[in-house]
Amino acid sequence: MSGQAHRNAGTFFLHGSRDTGVLLVHGYSGAPAEMRMLGNFLQEKGGYTVLGVCLAGHCTTVEALEQTTWPDWYEAVEDGVKALHSHCRHIYIAGRAMGGLLAIKAAAEFSPTDSSEELFINGHREDPAENRAKTCSVEKLILLATPVFLQDWRIPFVKLLRYFIPRLHTGQHSYNVPEEYMQGYTEMPTKPVPSLLELIKLCKAEYLEKIKIPTLIVQGQKDHTVKSQSATYLYEQLKCVPETQKEILWLPEARHVVTLDDAREMVYEKCLEFFEKQY
Repeated sequence: MSGQAHRNAGTFFLHGSRDTGVLLVHGYSGAPAEMRMLGNFLQEKGGYTVLGVCLAGHCTTVEALEQTTWPDWYEAVEDGVKALHSHCRHIYIAGRAMGGLLAIKAAAEFSPTDSSEELFINGHREDPAENRAKTCSVEKLILLATPVFLQDWRIPFVKLLRYFIPRLHTGQHSYNVPEEYMQGYTEMPTKPVPSLLELIKLCKAEYLEKIKIPTLIVQGQKDHTVKSQSATYLYEQLKCVPETQKEILWLPEARHVVTLDDAREMVYEKCLEFFEKQY
């Protein structure tokens, strides 16, 4: 999908058999289709209701994406959390690459009430677990190939280089899966990249320290977009998450789009196992 949207590229909703929903967030210049096989797996094997959102500027044209910034992308995530809450009592979120950064912000913003707090409604004590189900909150987080440190040496100069190199090839269509799951742009506009870097800074400075929920980090070690130490950094900076509630899944041979790469079945199984685990 280089210049226009594919009919199967956009938002998808899969109704499940339980009262827990999963929000899936695709990456920069990608599409919800890259998260569809993971969504199918979670719904079929786990009974989860799944919503795969389409971020602003995606599933349309590269020119449309060039006019967006991270707050535009986040709107779809915020709306997605609220939409899932209208169907489900419990909400989990998984984001890939830039989608992981947006998931971090959502987890910080839609933070569950601390289980140690006593809540009183109309003079009566409210059970904390019940309160979490009633309020719109994210209870588990998965970060797939989420960037803190990027491989491209040109990134520090992108504010200037974007005037000379307006687009980069993405390698989006180089995975051994049916074409219907590779519906991202074949070109990545550089104009919005400074905004993406701003979002990384905000995650490092503000959002990560606010997260208190169980978190799974997945990182391929042959990722040519995100440096592997990003996963270690994320793990270490989730200071409010107990050691027993956070982990890293290392994929020695995996590239950037871990939901489509050859180790994808391992990723799907691990995501389901993580969502099923009781903390």
